Amino acid sequence: MKKIPVEELKSGMTFSNPVYIDGDNPLIKSNVPLKEDDIKKLMRWGIVFVETEGDIVQKVNKPKPSTPLSSHDILEKYEHLLTMRKRLIEVHSNACLLIEQVHGAIRKDLSIDIKGIQTNVNAIIELLKENSNIFIFLSGLDDTARNYLVTHSINVTFYSLLIGLALNYTDQQLLELGTGTFLIDAGMIKIPVYIVQKQSNLTDNEFQMIKAHTVHGYRAITANANISDNIAGISLQHHEQFDGKGYPRGLKGKEINEYARIASIADSYESQTSKRTYRDKVGSYHAMKNLIASGVNKFDPEILRLFLSIMSAYPIGSLIELNDNSIGIVVGSIVEKPLRPIIKLIFDTNREKISNTKIINLVEDTSKYITKVLDEKEAGINLFDVLWGF
Repeated sequence: MKKIPVEELKSGMTFSNPVYIDGDNPLIKSNVPLKEDDIKKLMRWGIVFVETEGDIVQKVNKPKPSTPLSSHDILEKYEHLLTMRKRLIEVHSNACLLIEQVHGAIRKDLSIDIKGIQTNVNAIIELLKENSNIFIFLSGLDDTARNYLVTHSINVTFYSLLIGLALNYTDQQLLELGTGTFLIDAGMIKIPVYIVQKQSNLTDNEFQMIKAHTVHGYRAITANANISDNIAGISLQHHEQFDGKGYPRGLKGKEINEYARIASIADSYESQTSKRTYRDKVGSYHAMKNLIASGVNKFDPEILRLFLSIMSAYPIGSLIELNDNSIGIVVGSIVEKPLRPIIKLIFDTNREKISNTKIINLVEDTSKYITKVLDEKEAGINLFDVLWGF
């Protein structure tokens, strides 16, 4: 049986043989077009792959194949990515300092420095345009003494702009999206600190106060900044859900601002993959599975599928074990081969740490394959140390 990632399925696809959810449960018969509802069901059930012995008879919107990269090109691209780390720290640090100032202004009902925000957004856009995989180094930048709302807002901006670039947004649209996500949790500043930082379960009343941060943020932004309602709407609507069960207004589907639909996905992914004082972070692979499981109800399915295709079946930053017992980190992927990513080895087959840079392209090296996705504890490493060379 061939395994096909759910993220690659599109409405209208047909196969020469039946497609199965697993060995016993059929999804569609041979030569029957796949429906959008079929894909939604798979996402709701948390199914990552389907199986078939057949081939695709009809493809929908077949993407233009990318030019395969040689091992030398892959290594060169990764080494260039490493050179961008210092710039990322500078851009990320500057953005965090600005957000701290903005949150201080909101707390005192003073004007918001929109020009400063836009300058920082443009710096992030520049980084992502040069190498979109730069987001891999966000891991660990949340483990600071800063208020998590600060780093969360910046990291959500990175992931949102990543989606915006994939949607072929204009520079103006990217600037609007990033400006809004910088201010995504502005309303949390109006919530009592003891509730925001509470590590035990919230009472019903406290939860209602937390939910009100969307409205507080929208009011603060519109009162203290000269920006469009489309931008301010990100703060107001990023907790709305595609099925209408979100808050504050219970908007449904395309009633929700597109920028907010993007931000809600980025917000959920970033929240899971960042450490909090009351819980550990979740690995990229497992965070993506969680998005798939809840995505059909909460998120715009088209934007979610796009995000899944960007991140791949094994998101960049995932720790994996290969069939030869070596351990590595996913540093790249090829759209047409999501199950065969590009790996930077960390430990060899004897679990000895590898000191030099060794890259494996699983598309070329067919003798190796991924046997398991690991968390940091299982791998026996600190992801931040691996990425930043400590």
